[in-house]
Amino acid sequence: MKRSLWIVTLSESSSPAWPCPSCHKGILLLVPKSLAFKETIDSRRRRDEEYWTPEEDIGFTFTAWLKCSHAACGQEVVVSGSGGVEQWQTVDEDGEPGISYSNCFRPRYFSHTPDIFDIPKNCPNNVAKHLRAGFRLFFLDPGASANRIRVALESVLDHLGVPKRRREPDNTFSDLSLHKRIELFKNDKPRLGEQLMALKWLGNTASHEGNVDRDDLLDAFEILEYSLVELIEQRSARVAKLARQLTKKHGKR
Repeated sequence: MKRSLWIVTLSESSSPAWPCPSCHKGILLLVPKSLAFKETIDSRRRRDEEYWTPEEDIGFTFTAWLKCSHAACGQEVVVSGSGGVEQWQTVDEDGEPGISYSNCFRPRYFSHTPDIFDIPKNCPNNVAKHLRAGFRLFFLDPGASANRIRVALESVLDHLGVPKRRREPDNTFSDLSLHKRIELFKNDKPRLGEQLMALKWLGNTASHEGNVDRDDLLDAFEILEYSLVELIEQRSARVAKLARQLTKKHGKR
């Protein structure tokens, strides 16, 4: 996962190299001259305030078109969101320092949202569905995105066969909480279990406080990416098997 892709902004002439949500081969490029923006009413009103500054008080709403760079795809995507002004330190031809400003734009909505990380090919459809719902909400509502991670986590445990209920002494059944299910999973895979538990705690914060830090959410996506590769593709186990085969074939010669 390239974290920097999800924290950078668009300009009037370029966009971050977001992966195409359709073919997953190309990148989304800003269609020339397609970005349109207007200053908000609140921003215009603040211009009369005594301590007005461009970087603090100017605000925009924008829309733009993106298009996949892969010729066989060409998926077109609408992106919209908010914007503002960034301050830059400059030096003129005589070496004198100065200040310049440029417009920047932060996405909040995509008509087709890019995958924040590569979902394994063998990932169960139900897990992938909840992950992509989390991706869609990342820019718009990080707290809701974190809750989707929690739902995806439940689906991962379902796929792995971790029990959802337990038998009580009176032969009735009771539902197991996500916390209890992860603890059961940790008995077999303690390291991965600790990582899944961290995702659960983030989901708790989102549920109780209604919001989470976007950097924490990116941490969660990075943990999920690694965990899914280990649990679904079992990459470490496969590499260990290959190493044993090579050692058996070529070792001690």
